[in-house]
Amino acid sequence: MRLVHSIVIKARFVVISTLLVFTLAAASVSSQTATTDPQKAGPASVAITPASIDTKVKPGASYHQIFSVVNSTNERLMVSMSAEDVWIDEQNKRIDGRPGTLPRSASTWMQFTASEFVVEPLSTGKVKAMITVPMDAAGSFYTVPVFHVAPLLKPVIQNILANTTTARASIGLKFKAIMMLTTETGSEYNVEIMAAKITPPSASSELVLTLDMRNRGNAHAKVRGAFAILDAAGKLVGRGTIDEKKLLPTQRKAMMAKWSGELEPGDYTAVVTLSYDRVGAGHTSIAHEMSFTVN
Repeated sequence: MRLVHSIVIKARFVVISTLLVFTLAAASVSSQTATTDPQKAGPASVAITPASIDTKVKPGASYHQIFSVVNSTNERLMVSMSAEDVWIDEQNKRIDGRPGTLPRSASTWMQFTASEFVVEPLSTGKVKAMITVPMDAAGSFYTVPVFHVAPLLKPVIQNILANTTTARASIGLKFKAIMMLTTETGSEYNVEIMAAKITPPSASSELVLTLDMRNRGNAHAKVRGAFAILDAAGKLVGRGTIDEKKLLPTQRKAMMAKWSGELEPGDYTAVVTLSYDRVGAGHTSIAHEMSFTVN
């Protein structure tokens, strides 16, 4: 499976204790910082790799994915695994849910080969996840592997906590990765520009290009683009790029770009070209033109 490490893992740190002090720097992991060498993971840190997986799959096929837990602390760590659903609501806010409760869930496809394991100090532990794709799957599906990491308490401390009624300890880290799986067959792509607006440059502001995008397909698309500015005679007077955005199925999102050049008063045309890759169908592009006037 092809791995992409661009999405940052989120960590939740909960400490409720009067008896224990356990210090961990919950490291955000990206392609620049992820490492399986505990000596390079930073002081007292825990990291999970890969942080993000975006790959194609075949309906009816099975796959496996290895996750690594890097422990650069001096503590033995107990790691347990689970899965959550993830989706984007109409306001483009992330929502999480139990496996199988949100649209286009792949959480029930995944099973870890162990429910928990121990990572020794200054070492790396690995766990395998098995993914079985249903025969009728079509499009993109998503799941969030969750890694619950806590210190493996020494027996004397466990006894103290078990026999006291005045103090309890709950210490742990929660790391979340993401898996995005798109089927090689049955994936449909329909990315549209619903509306477009251009704000001409002025003496105090840049030109601003805003595109209202909608993905009506059943697979996510990573849309990127460029634009050219032509004068009334069709001469190129400026150009720029539009940063890549991921559009999930049914998602509507704005894409923006700015241009800091100067334009003389007159009529102009902005020609926008957007492109994205389609699993099993190759590359495609869409174009849009907008006229505007600089006073």
